Amino acid sequence: MDIQREIKVTPLWRKYWYLLPIFLLVAGTVWARYFLGDTAYIVDKKSLRLAQAERGNFTIEVRGTGVLKPKDTRWVSTQVAGRVEQVFVKPGAVVKQGDPLLQLANPQLNRELEKAQWELKATQAENQAKQVALESQLLELENNVEEAKFQYQSTKLKLDAETELISQGGGSISKIEYQRTKLAVDQQYQRWKGQQRRLSKMHDNMQSSLIAQNARLELIENDYQQKKQSVNHLLVKAPQDGVVQSFSLELGQQTNIGSSVGTIANQRDLYAELSIQELQVKDISLGQAVIIDTRSSNISGKVSRIDPAVKSGLVTIDVALTQQLPAEARPDLNVEGRIVIQDLADTLYIKRPTFAPSNSTIKLFRVSDNQMFADQILVDTGLSSVNQIEIKSGLNPGDTIIISDSSKWQKHKRIMLN
Repeated sequence: MDIQREIKVTPLWRKYWYLLPIFLLVAGTVWARYFLGDTAYIVDKKSLRLAQAERGNFTIEVRGTGVLKPKDTRWVSTQVAGRVEQVFVKPGAVVKQGDPLLQLANPQLNRELEKAQWELKATQAENQAKQVALESQLLELENNVEEAKFQYQSTKLKLDAETELISQGGGSISKIEYQRTKLAVDQQYQRWKGQQRRLSKMHDNMQSSLIAQNARLELIENDYQQKKQSVNHLLVKAPQDGVVQSFSLELGQQTNIGSSVGTIANQRDLYAELSIQELQVKDISLGQAVIIDTRSSNISGKVSRIDPAVKSGLVTIDVALTQQLPAEARPDLNVEGRIVIQDLADTLYIKRPTFAPSNSTIKLFRVSDNQMFADQILVDTGLSSVNQIEIKSGLNPGDTIIISDSSKWQKHKRIMLN
């Protein structure tokens, strides 16, 4: 007996199951093509830095870093040799002119000062004794002059009387006696004149002796003052008001003449010293306005000096500060300076993208209005500042661009922002 077989019919979904994945794949491709367009790279939006193009006043600045430095810094050194016996200050101490910094000890200088002092006193005593002796001699000569004058006048009176008697013809005076009187008058006159000349010579001799004695005394006194000053220099004092910047000596240390003690600077009279890239110095000139940022305050200033030399690709610029210094300002404080080169009105600019040179054509990615894509565009740049750059063409006010490093997707025309 024949058995009839049951014919099984295969469902269409099993027979054509592969058509569904193909459809989904095609539909997804069409949707992606419609939605993503030419996008071939996806970027995490949170990792990007964006900026908007703005129109307004555009300030061109050059930035540099540096430190505040005192205008008036005094280097303090020892004037004599000695051993450090006492230190009165430390770096950072505020001192006034004449305040003691350290005390040196030098017994040899003290002994030399004592010897010079005794020598000065002995010389003063000797000069005093010599002056008294010369004055005594002078007084004696003055007496001799007066005595000779008196004797001359007395003899002259006798001669006058005898002359009168002879003229009367009385015969009471012999001619021999009369001639003797005349001779005595001449002798007394010559003696008087001789004593006057001796007195004059004594005056000259006394004056010369006093000059010589005073010169020797001044020499000894000068030596004494020098030794006294050397002893005074054992106490090293501050030459000016200011703050002790450095101190290089320690207790017990032996010093020589000219050994460095430290430096003292006027803390409230400072200027800024900035280091500028050599390629940016061409736009800087004397008198340009500068803003010095101390991280806590901004200080106005102006360019006062441009170093003509280039060192390691940097040029030193000095900035004179034109306003009162803030409380945190002190020598060697690290600062940042912004030199204002030019102010441009009604200018289109953006925050400076990474690797964006001035006066060139660069590729940037402009973000779409829906913030989902960014398209590559060509932008012509103009002058650049520290954080901003002028846009000559390629952007409009309000356009948003990517300013972070886009080198990874530069070969793509459009990217998607995830």
